Amino acid sequence: MKAATRVGLAALTITAALLAGCGNGDKPDDSAPAKAAANGVADLAAPAILDKAKAALKAASSFHVKGAMSEDGDVTQIDLKVAGKDLAGSIQMGEAKLQMLSVAGARYIKPNDAFWTMIDSSGATAKLMKQAVGDKWIKPTANDASLGSFFFGESDIDEMLTPGGAVTKGEAKAVDGVPAIGLVDSSDTKTVLYVATSGEPYPIKMERPAPEGLTFSEFNQTFAEIKAPAETDVVDQSKIQKK
Repeated sequence: MKAATRVGLAALTITAALLAGCGNGDKPDDSAPAKAAANGVADLAAPAILDKAKAALKAASSFHVKGAMSEDGDVTQIDLKVAGKDLAGSIQMGEAKLQMLSVAGARYIKPNDAFWTMIDSSGATAKLMKQAVGDKWIKPTANDASLGSFFFGESDIDEMLTPGGAVTKGEAKAVDGVPAIGLVDSSDTKTVLYVATSGEPYPIKMERPAPEGLTFSEFNQTFAEIKAPAETDVVDQSKIQKK
């Protein structure tokens, strides 16, 4: 399955665009959960299982994806809670961290000092942003096209779960207590996507050699983090540009 390293590259695109203008959850249930019935995907051909997994993830009202991907030795940590077109979470490359939030069509980002320093090693940008923004969220302008390639959507699910080659059935085993069937990417046999074989056929883990790999969890949960920040905690990008 294709790696999600595009996230890190898109983060750099967004921050570069910003620089150009500058001078839950639900309460846990203590009762024992009912055992989910087998969903039949284990009997299907591998491509059909993958189709079921994609459809199930798209149909979920929300989910949490967390883990790490790398490209050319650069590791990107991903921690995103997604609810339809809304999102809360972060990506991190070394000490550089970018928090992001999308609520009802409004998008916000919050890079830390190390992130600005990664963009501008002189430290001047980090100093400027600390003065202009502090610890507040930045609300990019509505016409900032770079955001479209960054915030999560259905097309990202397809990209993330699409193999580079033919997909074949692998080992059946319990993953975090959930019975699952592995799908092996023939173009990269070290990449295995595990799909639940009971309950909904959600993808629950993308296994890769350490430190890479992704887990999918908290399907259909309510995420308290996905809420609009107070107006006093937001700085509009256009106002930063005027400084």
